[in-house]
Amino acid sequence: MAASGLAGAAGVAGAGPAAAQQVTLGLDYHCTFPLLGPEPVHVDLTATVPDAVEVGEQMHGFVVDSVSTVNAESARALGALYSVTLEGDALADATLVVPEEPDGLPVQVDSTLDKTTLPASGEFKVHGTGTSPDLVFTQAGSGKVTVGNLLLTLTPRTDDGGPTGLGTFQSECTQDPGQNNVLAAFQIVLPGAQGPSKPGTPTVTAHTSTSATLSWGASTDTGGKVTGYDVYGNGSVVASSTGTTATVPNLTPKTTYTFTVKAKDDKGNVSDPSDPVTVTTDAAGPASHAYTLKGTTTIKASNGTAPLTGVLNAQIAPDTGAVTGDLALDPADASLQALGFLPVTAHLTFANQGPTTGTYANGALGTQTQVLVKASSFSAFGIVPIGGGDQCQASAPSALKLASAGTFDPAAGGELKGGYDLAALTGCGPITGLLSPLVAGTGNTADLALTPKSGS
Repeated sequence: MAASGLAGAAGVAGAGPAAAQQVTLGLDYHCTFPLLGPEPVHVDLTATVPDAVEVGEQMHGFVVDSVSTVNAESARALGALYSVTLEGDALADATLVVPEEPDGLPVQVDSTLDKTTLPASGEFKVHGTGTSPDLVFTQAGSGKVTVGNLLLTLTPRTDDGGPTGLGTFQSECTQDPGQNNVLAAFQIVLPGAQGPSKPGTPTVTAHTSTSATLSWGASTDTGGKVTGYDVYGNGSVVASSTGTTATVPNLTPKTTYTFTVKAKDDKGNVSDPSDPVTVTTDAAGPASHAYTLKGTTTIKASNGTAPLTGVLNAQIAPDTGAVTGDLALDPADASLQALGFLPVTAHLTFANQGPTTGTYANGALGTQTQVLVKASSFSAFGIVPIGGGDQCQASAPSALKLASAGTFDPAAGGELKGGYDLAALTGCGPITGLLSPLVAGTGNTADLALTPKSGS
């Protein structure tokens, strides 16, 4: 919806003495529409940008092709007012940074949006193009173009071509923060200068889920001194180095990238790009989450209850949803009923017999932990000791199985419910046979609220 404005603003470099490169850039915006407020709009830009341009030579404007994706909610809102087509123009902010304008030269370009037929449902795309003005530079060095915010002037029309109840309206589009907004990077070189030779073909010496390390053969330069190298991805500089190795950061896991390398010298000259190298990043490592726990458990055999608190530190593999973690439950006092009426308090502790395992898929979390339940004391009326001890425990671990109640968001936490069986007690003193029936059996439940720890 906004892309042709971007296209015009971004086109501030043109033909030069070196080879051209195709660049692509995707940007996310929130555009304010009538009746809806801010709605997401994604803009994809493609352009062919020269590697270099000579000082004093006119740099002809180039064309940027753009495709903007507008969400289904915006389409529904326009359709509700009998909109069939959408047209208008876009005013885009961009910044040109070159040696004579080191703080950046603001550029605004007005572009016409293609007339677009709106779909009956679902998202829609708007195509646009823009052409930059011709420019001349006076100093050698590096240049780049960044893309900023947009102002759209839009006219939705009915099936007879007339305006809708919205008339013509303006929509301010704010670029989402934290994005790479560099559309193009290029060199401004001295006339007739002999640039560095093409660097050797890069090789990938290491890669992770978010980075790749490259190495290449050095360039030579008969007209100056090689001062460094730039690594390019999708036409933009993604890493720089004064030597013949560099690490490209901020990559996406399990994604294939193609990189080239260019050398630059002390005269402002830039080499042709090296042959390309392709690398696929690793799958992302597990995401770590830490939670505090609070809830209750019921012990069916004696109509008992106990509060549960503790912590869960878990890792969720993003590609498989596999869950591993450590569950630590705090000691708890269980309120039980012997013979159906006699109040008994059991002091319980919980010893894990291995890690917590499980899966997270489609918004649902399920876990299982093997827990050995121990009872250090039993007290009638809460004050009269009747058994327990260091050796008093269930004769086998319990499989505590929990599942999310509704959708579970790992970042926000949520509620887990489940159950477990308790094996017969052993080692609880002379009346072990009387104490064991108070807790042993099936049908016990657990209900826990998971709250993310601060800073996790």
